[in-house]
Amino acid sequence: MTESYGAVVPSRWDPAVFVAAPRTKVFDYLADPRHRPEWQASLDRVQLLDDGPPRVGMRWVDHLTVGPSFELQIIGMEPHDLWAEMGRIGPLRAFVTMLFQDEVRDGEAGTCVRIVTRVRGARLAKPVGWVATAALALLVRVDLPRLARAAAQP
Repeated sequence: MTESYGAVVPSRWDPAVFVAAPRTKVFDYLADPRHRPEWQASLDRVQLLDDGPPRVGMRWVDHLTVGPSFELQIIGMEPHDLWAEMGRIGPLRAFVTMLFQDEVRDGEAGTCVRIVTRVRGARLAKPVGWVATAALALLVRVDLPRLARAAAQP
C-alpha cells in the first residue's frame, strides 16, 4: 500500500490551523493514529494493525461512527515537519498530508498545521475522486477547532 507522498503540494484552499503548542509536541500528538478519535468527529475508534510507535508503514483501521471502516497506512514521516497517510476504499485512494511550521499569532508561539487532502479515483471513478476531495476537505475543516484544542492539551 506504500506510495510516494512527494507530489502533494498545498494550495490556497487547503485548510490550516494554529495550535498553541510547540511543533514537536503537536507533531508527536498528531502523528499517532491512536489520538485520532479525540479530535476527529467522524471517528468512533482506531484499531492498530501494527504495534509500536508511529512510523512509515504503520497500519490501522479507522472505524467511523457512520459508514464503512477502512485501512490506512503512514506513507511519509519527516519528524516535526511532515506526516502523510494513504487509505483505500474501493476504487478510491485518499491521501492526507500534514505540514508543520512554527508560527507566532497575537504574540503567542505555536504551530501552524496545514492539512492537504486529495482523493484519487481509478478510471471511471476519477470524477468521484474530485467530489470526495472536496468532501474530505470540508470534514477536515469541521475538525480543525477540536484538533487545535486536543493537540494543545498539556
